[in-house]
Amino acid sequence: MAASEDAAVAGDRAAGQEAVRTVARRLLPLLFVLYLVNFLDRANIGVAALAMNAELHLSATAYGTAAGIFFVGYVIFHVPAAAALGRFGARRWLACVVTAWGLCSAATAFVTDARGLYLARFLLGLAEAGFFPGVVAYLTTWFPARERTRALALFLMAIPLATAIGLPVSGLLVEHSHLLGLSGWRAMFLVEAAPAVVLGIAALRLLPDSPSQASWLTTGQRQALAAELANDAPSTVAHRAVFGRVAHFGLVHAGLCFAAYSLHFFLPQALSGLFPGMGTSGVSALAALPYVVGAPVMLFWSRLSGREGRRASLIAVPVAAAALAAALAALSRLPVLTLAALTVTVAGGLAAAPVLWNRCTGALAGPHAATAIAGINALGSLAGFAGPSVTGRLADATGDYSVVYAVLACALATSWAAALRLPAAPATPAVRPTTAVPDGLAG
Repeated sequence: MAASEDAAVAGDRAAGQEAVRTVARRLLPLLFVLYLVNFLDRANIGVAALAMNAELHLSATAYGTAAGIFFVGYVIFHVPAAAALGRFGARRWLACVVTAWGLCSAATAFVTDARGLYLARFLLGLAEAGFFPGVVAYLTTWFPARERTRALALFLMAIPLATAIGLPVSGLLVEHSHLLGLSGWRAMFLVEAAPAVVLGIAALRLLPDSPSQASWLTTGQRQALAAELANDAPSTVAHRAVFGRVAHFGLVHAGLCFAAYSLHFFLPQALSGLFPGMGTSGVSALAALPYVVGAPVMLFWSRLSGREGRRASLIAVPVAAAALAAALAALSRLPVLTLAALTVTVAGGLAAAPVLWNRCTGALAGPHAATAIAGINALGSLAGFAGPSVTGRLADATGDYSVVYAVLACALATSWAAALRLPAAPATPAVRPTTAVPDGLAG
């Protein structure tokens, strides 16, 4: 009798592991490509600025406002978009979001002044608002906690790869493309917006709303996966406690976003001053270096966190490294040393991101997960607006970026201090496979 029970448990556990592998093969490649295109369409304005600012007569302050105003629309529509995801389902909602942001990004090619650029970026923020928090919440319905950090890391790898690949490609388009007689930066926006429209159609066909609707999972795999997900479910938390957790996680996320988007939108311009004479393509390739280094660091740290547990130090350590490196960049007067310090700053922020989001989803999973995650991302997005805006004003006022790097160090230090005080994460419960599908996942 005991032997047969052990065999049944082993069989269910194997079915759960196979289900996770199948889900990863089916969903992560598409979600990764969607986020790669998403981040490229958001951040390619940093390369466009090398030619766009002169054509549109933009100061660093005006450009920083344009880059950051994206997050105003992003924040305004953040929580409503998360609610819409729950109402309409991931498949239909994400398909609409992807198509909409592609059209808004393409519209940037036709702006003629600062006001038009502000409007285009604001609308792009509205369109993209439902994507990231929706996907993070979506992953919680497919991956148990023991696998979620790695899944999030593979998804978030789109950030460094979009930048590492996208910056050089964008630089080549800005410098050499003249589609339909448009200047290079305008042609770049059109070319790089097109994949989003195509991928929106693909998402409609390839993203099921839940495991119960996945025809490519067997009945046994659905049941085993549902059992693991049910065991991950946290106990009910009071609304006040949820609000406190959202604010705490949001503070950690905000410092990371402040630094990340300041560098995303201004790094090409900062490096053009450090390495004059390299041209648009050369500067774009150089600006990709921190993200080339950051991608494997991110993946390594996510795997380490999977083995070492869910301690707050796994978030705090890379954030501390990023803060110290930003301080070194502020003090450096050697271009190569400054670039090396900024590379560590970028890599540290990237390494912390998947561990932070896994902690978020573990602490806030439940019926309102999408809304809670959207709230955290909204706080980060406010910092994402402030970062480029402050950077532009400081660059205009001081003529270089040393003070900017000092401010980034302070923002990252605030994140580090908040990360140290994150509550201890509950241990992942032992998996007790069962053949019954919980009501909440039965579909």
